[in-house]
Amino acid sequence: MIALKEYFKENPVITNRDADNIGIGRHVLSDLASQGKIERIRPGVYQKSGEILDDFVLISSNRDRVVFSHQSALYLHDLSDRVPNIFNISVPQGYNASHIKKGYANLKIHYIKKDLYPIGISEIRTPLGNVVQVYDVERSICDIIVDREKIDAQIFVGALSSYFKGKNKDLRKLIKYGRQFGIEEEIRRYVAFFRD
Repeated sequence: MIALKEYFKENPVITNRDADNIGIGRHVLSDLASQGKIERIRPGVYQKSGEILDDFVLISSNRDRVVFSHQSALYLHDLSDRVPNIFNISVPQGYNASHIKKGYANLKIHYIKKDLYPIGISEIRTPLGNVVQVYDVERSICDIIVDREKIDAQIFVGALSSYFKGKNKDLRKLIKYGRQFGIEEEIRRYVAFFRD
């Protein structure tokens, strides 16, 4: 069980697949859950007993195509101080996300064209310190501009204002992404507006 202890030092949850990869049989996880040494969160996903659940990790665990986006990404990037009551994730078009939706009523799934899906995927630490996939800041700004009609105006303006006033902005990348998403002119207008 040393391998499992070492694994939990770096990871909040373990899946059956992860266990197989480190040489621990699935039945061992099931036995440990029966003994109360670990907790079964859902089929095939376990965590150490007594740990605080991190919804970001639970939603994305064992699902390598799930990327936090839109308002959830803004929150993770500190561009919004509003804790998401609905988690926004993006998956490639054609991906069957019904199994994810089943477990989470507070989930908004965005199906993204396969050629646009991988643009800007990065990793970030959640408020509980766990690493999840998220779109980078520039991609997140593009996402909310594309979907601005569906975004709360206060969140939209606040995120743009925070981004353009921040030190870590990459305007070249933002304009490049804007070109790929067909919103380059709109991006340039926001750049000009917030520069003044």
